[in-house]
Amino acid sequence: MLQNPRNEADGLFANVEAWDVVKSRWVWEKVRDRWEKVLWEDLLWFPLHIPKMSIISWMVILNRLPTKDRLIRLGLESDGSCGLCEDGLENKENLFNECVFAGGVWSRVMLACRLPCRSMCWNEALAWTIANFKGKSLLVCILKLVWNCFLYFVWEERNLRRFRGCSRLVDEIFE
Repeated sequence: MLQNPRNEADGLFANVEAWDVVKSRWVWEKVRDRWEKVLWEDLLWFPLHIPKMSIISWMVILNRLPTKDRLIRLGLESDGSCGLCEDGLENKENLFNECVFAGGVWSRVMLACRLPCRSMCWNEALAWTIANFKGKSLLVCILKLVWNCFLYFVWEERNLRRFRGCSRLVDEIFE
């Protein structure tokens, strides 16, 4: 956030000799923060991505979803059991990897895509996805969409059960 806009603007334009180069792109390049590209960026932000699903995937990767383990640490929750399988602490690893419900959905997804499905921890699964879902072909775009949809629908199912008291079976999701 700008603390003192006039001083920051003075510093930005102080050394400008040719005002014809000062365009919006020039200003953007001067004021934006530059970060190294993360390995998983292309899994989320690609031409056919669905923004609401990519945002949930982004939050999953960064571990920013309000899972019960995080809510317990904040003192906002007392029961930490998984809202999908009632087995284990509800955290990123459990919800999207160890949970019987999520595992059932993912194995059905992989079967439908005719890809091998093996048990991995979250970090291994993310690394596998990054390594295998590369490129810009239609097939790769579909696989990226499928992965983002999986994360989104697991989170959606968790919220349906938690806040609305309704649930779906794995088979119902695929109908």
